[in-house]
Amino acid sequence: MKKINIYITTLLFVAFMTQSCGLDSEDYSLVSSSLYPTTEQDALDLVSGNAYAAFRNNKYDGAFNSATGFHLLGDIATDFGFCSWGEGNWGPLEYANFQNKDGERNPRRNWESYLPWISKMELTIDRIKGIEMNEELKKRFIAELECGQGFIAFLLWDFYGPVIVADLDVLKNPQDEVILPRQTNEQTIAYIETKLRSAISVLPKNYDVGSKDYGRFTEGLCHMLLLKLYMQTKQWDKAITEGRELMKSEYGYQLVTDKGNAESAYANIFTSANEGNKETIWAVNCLREYQSHLWYPHVVSWGGYKITREFYETFEAGDERLLVIQDDGSDEGVLPLKYDMTDRVGDECYTDWIVYRYADAITLLAEALVHQGGSVTQEAVGLLNQVRTRAGLTAFQLSDFRGADDFIDKLLWERAHELWYEGARRQDLIRNNRYVKIMSQKCINAGKTDYITGLGSNSHLFPLPTSAVNEGKKGGFDYQNPGYVD
Repeated sequence: MKKINIYITTLLFVAFMTQSCGLDSEDYSLVSSSLYPTTEQDALDLVSGNAYAAFRNNKYDGAFNSATGFHLLGDIATDFGFCSWGEGNWGPLEYANFQNKDGERNPRRNWESYLPWISKMELTIDRIKGIEMNEELKKRFIAELECGQGFIAFLLWDFYGPVIVADLDVLKNPQDEVILPRQTNEQTIAYIETKLRSAISVLPKNYDVGSKDYGRFTEGLCHMLLLKLYMQTKQWDKAITEGRELMKSEYGYQLVTDKGNAESAYANIFTSANEGNKETIWAVNCLREYQSHLWYPHVVSWGGYKITREFYETFEAGDERLLVIQDDGSDEGVLPLKYDMTDRVGDECYTDWIVYRYADAITLLAEALVHQGGSVTQEAVGLLNQVRTRAGLTAFQLSDFRGADDFIDKLLWERAHELWYEGARRQDLIRNNRYVKIMSQKCINAGKTDYITGLGSNSHLFPLPTSAVNEGKKGGFDYQNPGYVD
């Protein structure tokens, strides 16, 4: 498998002359545009660095890293998430004390880390437009950057709400300190849609694992992001369209049903031997001397991340997904192994980190079908059963559901058992108005203070960092999300 090389050139982070609302400013006098970028290789380097570097899972770096990445923080802040390293760092997430001030793993931390990438990608689009090179390749590079912008904007919107987007004129005048307002919620949703739709019109549907471009952004990834967006905004008709799109044969997605050398088909999804399997919609590529993730030490060597025992006991007997969960007898929880650790050196693992996969897509489609129609359909049951029976469980019959609400309840548990530590649970609970109740019960079970009931629906977003709030005040803007104080 050929991996993407990430080139961090001097032009990527040239000079941060001013910092306004999390947007990076650059001094164009340091690099002459007549010298760089001018070639196709320059364009490749810039796009690889600016479209992909943000989405790494390389030790402690990147949006999907195993310590502070979006999926990790989001899942710790659900009913199954737990870290045994004490409440100093992890309590604000584990028990929804989102009011807690800034800290290393505080819910606030990722806003300032990833908001600047939207601007970096905008500047890169502008830079490569003038390069004399193959026009089709240039269009693809621009589409990859637009996908990246939509991707980052979606992650930030999901956790923090409306984003800040600077236009090109602002970005090209770094000496002018401009503090911009946050967009409205509707503007941010439209921005995500526009960027992803633009990329869809250019990007290939998918890359085969043997392709030299495997791991770059695809039309399939864009549709998956739109599916997630429409589910969270409860636009069920649009979500259904996206879900059906991903089922088309030209994308080539399908569930892994063979166990290979693993204990089960489910376990085989996450093995190094089965990287790039047909179930994977998009994964972070890991390779020796390039990129490695630290799931193994966080779970095994250092004994940190766990699944709460209460959640563990909700699995049905015979569920093959239990084969990648190890009960070590600890009162704190059980070990979420999931990833095959054979391809590693010491603590560093080189098994590709899956971000989105087909099982997620088809169960979201099943949910959207029932929400839209208000009743359980055979199609929805069939989609849910594809995932359920793969885990060795008995298929549901239409008669097993007392109605739409009962179906949603059962589907959410099925998704929870399927997608733990893949970043889906928090979205699922928020979307179905269950987040506050379930997190309140988690606090009660652990004998902790229940902060989330007081926050109510405000808890659906994390607070912005104090530094961002103070920046907004300088421009006369109230950046902070409702329910939080600084």
